[in-house]
Amino acid sequence: MRSGGAGARRRQEFFYRLARRLLLPYFSRRFNTTADPQPGLPAPYVVVSNHVTELDFFLTGQVFSEPMGFVVGEGLLRNPLLRFILVKGFGCIAKQKGAADARTAMGMLRRLREGRNVCLYAEGNTTFDGRTGEIPPATGALLRAVKAGLVVTRIEGAYFSMPRWGRGIRRGMTRCRVAGVYTAEELAGMTDGEVNSLLARLLSLDAYFEQEREQVPYRGKNPAGGIHHVLYLCPQCLSQGTLAGEGERVRCAECGMETVYTPTGFFEGRKPFPGIRDWADWQRERLRDLLAAPGGQPAVEDRGQTLMEMRGGAFVPVAEGTMALAGGALAIGGYAFPLETLPGLEIYRKNVLQFSTPDGRRFQTRPNGAFNALKYRDAYRIIREQKG
Repeated sequence: MRSGGAGARRRQEFFYRLARRLLLPYFSRRFNTTADPQPGLPAPYVVVSNHVTELDFFLTGQVFSEPMGFVVGEGLLRNPLLRFILVKGFGCIAKQKGAADARTAMGMLRRLREGRNVCLYAEGNTTFDGRTGEIPPATGALLRAVKAGLVVTRIEGAYFSMPRWGRGIRRGMTRCRVAGVYTAEELAGMTDGEVNSLLARLLSLDAYFEQEREQVPYRGKNPAGGIHHVLYLCPQCLSQGTLAGEGERVRCAECGMETVYTPTGFFEGRKPFPGIRDWADWQRERLRDLLAAPGGQPAVEDRGQTLMEMRGGAFVPVAEGTMALAGGALAIGGYAFPLETLPGLEIYRKNVLQFSTPDGRRFQTRPNGAFNALKYRDAYRIIREQKG
């Protein structure tokens, strides 16, 4: 998307500064945030940060008084009013989840050539288990190609303040640190792989590892609510889709297994696992076994799902019924998509699957009820990993 010239630039910089003045004090208090000072690197530069919450731009914005154009998921821009505010008001750049998007790179390049800064959340997705996700391999080449400076920031503590799977903001402690500052000349002296390695090192964060040491309590209403978005397999009876959280309690509707999610993010008594991270690791390995099992039975399935395809600029329903993953393919209605052929498969918000096919068609699901999309993304990554 083109930025629209000098008038658009003035408007976008005005709204950025206005939002910092009016909204940052509120979010700073809600997240109890401390931030490093803005580095003295001359514009233009790219700010690259880890991605923890849907409100990360308020956390990163605490460091930078200099206006930035944020790269945001395309899903945020489907609402006409929100699209007008984010694109026209703030100059945000759209990024399509679950697909390569050259338009994003061009939008960043145009902005930087105007001498303006850009903020990119490299993973493209917020974390479900508190660990920094994989950074796309093309990131290093992109950052060197735009011939701009680089500021790497790391958001800490926000996973427990606003977990992707949960509801609301919990009062605890968050930080936004400036982890590294590099000039365009310094980046030019590196290889693409060296830039990627640099980002992986500076952005790497395991929220549970840090919390083991800090033990900061994060308090809020209904802290276990929404936990079914991240936990899809009961460790006691191995049933799928039977876990739910209410208040501080997590319970399996099938066998009655119960545990308590404590303010520090660990489970009471460290049972059945110390925390979300360890439970997520276990269920992912169990899913690997289910995918490898003979017999042709679906590894995972959910009834009452709707498949939607992008047509004429909007997603429209094209199939309904049981969505199942069997034989390495995702199937719903008369559609079947071999996972190993999909360029990408990601999750929008908490439970909407988004993906594209090799011929450029774009799909997403519309869940019905308490649906867990993470198991499908886990399966996609396991199958792609096995196929190399």
